[in-house]
Amino acid sequence: MGKIVKFLILNLIVCNLGIVLAIGRQDVIGYTTYDWQMGGPMTTRCRTDSVCNGIHVSWVASNFNPSTDRNQGYNYYNFTTHQWHWPVGMNIYPQISGFGNLDYDPITGVAIASTHQSVSGGLTITCAKDQSPGAGTFVYCQGPLSYRNPVINVSHNQAIHCIMLDTTIDTLWYARIQPWCNWTTPLNISTDVPPYYLSYNIAASKISNKVVVVWRCLNDPYPERAFYRISNDGGINWDSPVQLPFPPAQGITPCFDLSGLFAMFDYQDNLHIVTSVSDTGFTVPAAIWHFCPINNPQWSLVYHYAPQTLNAPVGYNAIFATRPTIVQSPTTNHFYVTWEQFDSLNYEPSTYLTRADIWIAESPNNGQTWHNQQSITIPNTTSKRFPCAGGVFADTLVISYLIDSIAGFAMITQGRATLNPVICHFIPLPYAGIEQDIGNWKLDIGNLSTSPNPFTSQTTIHYSLPIAGKVSLHLYNASGRLVKILADEHKPAGNYFITLDSKNLSAGLYFCKLNLPNKSITLKILKIL
Repeated sequence: MGKIVKFLILNLIVCNLGIVLAIGRQDVIGYTTYDWQMGGPMTTRCRTDSVCNGIHVSWVASNFNPSTDRNQGYNYYNFTTHQWHWPVGMNIYPQISGFGNLDYDPITGVAIASTHQSVSGGLTITCAKDQSPGAGTFVYCQGPLSYRNPVINVSHNQAIHCIMLDTTIDTLWYARIQPWCNWTTPLNISTDVPPYYLSYNIAASKISNKVVVVWRCLNDPYPERAFYRISNDGGINWDSPVQLPFPPAQGITPCFDLSGLFAMFDYQDNLHIVTSVSDTGFTVPAAIWHFCPINNPQWSLVYHYAPQTLNAPVGYNAIFATRPTIVQSPTTNHFYVTWEQFDSLNYEPSTYLTRADIWIAESPNNGQTWHNQQSITIPNTTSKRFPCAGGVFADTLVISYLIDSIAGFAMITQGRATLNPVICHFIPLPYAGIEQDIGNWKLDIGNLSTSPNPFTSQTTIHYSLPIAGKVSLHLYNASGRLVKILADEHKPAGNYFITLDSKNLSAGLYFCKLNLPNKSITLKILKIL
């Protein structure tokens, strides 16, 4: 990727959502109507792969409501070509699929994903493995029957570690794939402390045989307990469950959030857990905390949020600051935590629910102290949800998330369904002080629009090129197949338009992708009869 995001770009994304201004560079890598991406913690769905210099991102994908086509969308960014492999992603599985997540093989660099699927009337775990990095030619491996909601992580020796629920959804089970498609017999990992539905997560070391599982306990009286359990030999033997100590009170009775527990092993093979905490089950005050057993004290406060004015609630399955993930820079060893935080003064009138933005914080000392807490997105009429810190490559922090045009989950009848962009956000490091320097930068902003949209016989596509350079304008159908090359040449700065004739275009959804020297924009257009 070189220095592509070494400077600040105030990037515009126009997706029939209004305008989003943010620090860094934002790429639209897919779309989905499925706005409830995960009920529990944000499992790893964005991974910066240091083996093959690329980024893997997945999400729950759907184009309909109800989501009869639910699948896992996938896209891959190649740091050598500076391109995403598909304009709006591709589906990992050939059939409807449920919740799962994604990781990568640390030796080959290929993506590995998990899901559950309906087979012969019951749910079955299915894993998918790409044939080469970013190829999109997945092979599939069915796992044990009568299990659901798998979360995977891949260790240094290519073992795929999976944690999942049984059909009673009150017991956590562990299984391992090694070699490919050779599953071990599922092991009850939660023993006498059953999990609270989707509150669990798993992490495997990329340099040793350590594996950890974290979860919140089912039906605890306030305050709910959380546990972690470690294996030091690649999932063969497990230490007894350890209760995660409660963080310092900070004036509240701390309660671990259902969507809060996320674990990782750093480059020194130390365990880190980040979690969101609220006051005895309520939504405020809310805080993001970091736990590391070798630190003294073990807990450190990442951010505390206690709004004085609450104009609207946050909605289902959330507190005011939640879904944290954590990554470490391989060059500086700094840690970065990202989370979604709701704005108590910004709410959606149609659902009367608050909107969220994406926040980050940085620690230079193994998580002992945190600073530079700030939002990387700007409050507007959209809600930014389900962030995942994918990693740090060179001098860039990579984060993925969803931009929901209506706050609330359409999947549970909180507002109508909309086609929402999936974002990969590149944050230049160090990012401290960027906001103060905005006035010193020239705004190199491109634009892409079409009129009319929807269209019948023809539509005019308008675009602007802020600086001279190579420009390409391609039209893709809903499945991601290239339909037309509308422009592919070097142009001077200026405003341009192209008339698109609908001859030989069937009715349906299309995506127009504009690639500029410093950004790319994707716009959806609809051909009607």
